Amino acid sequence: MAGETTFLLDLGVLTVAALLLSLIFVRLKLPAVSGQILAGMIVGPYVLGWVTDPTTLNQISSIGIVLLLFILGLELDPVELQKTASSIAVLTLIEVGIAFAFGFAASALLGLGTMVSFVFAMTASVSSTAIVGKIILEKRMFRASESKTLVGLLIVEDIIAVGFLIALSTMTPGAALTPSEQVSKVVVTGLGGVSLVVVGYFLAKFLAPVAIDYLASYEIESEEIPFLFALALGLLFAVVAAYLGYSPGIGAFIIGLSIRGKQSKFLFEKVSPLKDIFLVLFFVSMGSLIDPFPSLALGFPIVLALALLIVGKFAGGYVVGVITGRKAGEASSSPMSYGTWLIPRGEFSLVIGQFALSVGLIAAGTFSLIGLSVLVTAVVGPLLLRFTGPRLAPVDHATKPQID
Repeated sequence: MAGETTFLLDLGVLTVAALLLSLIFVRLKLPAVSGQILAGMIVGPYVLGWVTDPTTLNQISSIGIVLLLFILGLELDPVELQKTASSIAVLTLIEVGIAFAFGFAASALLGLGTMVSFVFAMTASVSSTAIVGKIILEKRMFRASESKTLVGLLIVEDIIAVGFLIALSTMTPGAALTPSEQVSKVVVTGLGGVSLVVVGYFLAKFLAPVAIDYLASYEIESEEIPFLFALALGLLFAVVAAYLGYSPGIGAFIIGLSIRGKQSKFLFEKVSPLKDIFLVLFFVSMGSLIDPFPSLALGFPIVLALALLIVGKFAGGYVVGVITGRKAGEASSSPMSYGTWLIPRGEFSLVIGQFALSVGLIAAGTFSLIGLSVLVTAVVGPLLLRFTGPRLAPVDHATKPQID
């Protein structure tokens, strides 16, 4: 009974803190996500210590990651991704590569080891789809062609982030494995990933449509039945992915991406109400795992490192703007605006960092650096957008076709 009371108390403290900080940040015209991360950090075990149970925090964040990637998979269409990849992928690789290089330089400045530097650079190279996408939707003032370019960049970055997670899944910390054992592990993990994709494809192609059409007939009698099916599908593949050595979110993403058309729309409608709930809890719980004091104790080097992270993403976006023929000086299409839009890091940076922490690739201090970088860039990016951001028009997202 005491355990249940503690869990509810922790959840209540996190929720109230998220509400208060979100209100403050919205009034300041900053992303609520930044306030939620800060709220978790303040009430977490390292600052005020009002929420200290690591089990609660890890459970909340794990569920949030799985649902986030499952819903992201449902929103995306492989066919649209193919079209996006042909025109946007090269641009995305260039700007992610530039940000990765700056992230690696920041790691060297902080004296991090090679493996830790790679992880840190991964987290530094992926922008926040949640933050940037929300700002775009709120402004509703982006010209369609530019909107598709920016949203396309974010979508391909999400795919790259999933690739980072897959790569991390094949790595084992320490020198316990011989080179041949390491190669064997990579091969086995790779085959497991291929098996997961194949099973997901056949399930989505042949079994899921029949099951979804059948369960849809029960929607009038009981809305919970289709909802439970959608939830069970995402969680089942999360468990299978974890069993095969991958991040649980990878499995949820694969099965979500495999389902298309009206079945995708049906499942998305069932689980999307959970998206905002667990997304908030995810950011708050991630914030509560951040210990800011070791990072702040680094003094001037951490300031320089954060500056490098900001400049890295800005430079990558600026190059994209130049390549796509945007002319500097035109407020609605300046390369500077592209660079500024891509500065905020967010959910995938935290997902990558938490997974690396859970498998022992990085220590808690490095995760705190990642969390602090997310918090700072999530605030600095929107602030700079007030000076460089274009006026945007409504956006067409590269989502799955809505089939009636």
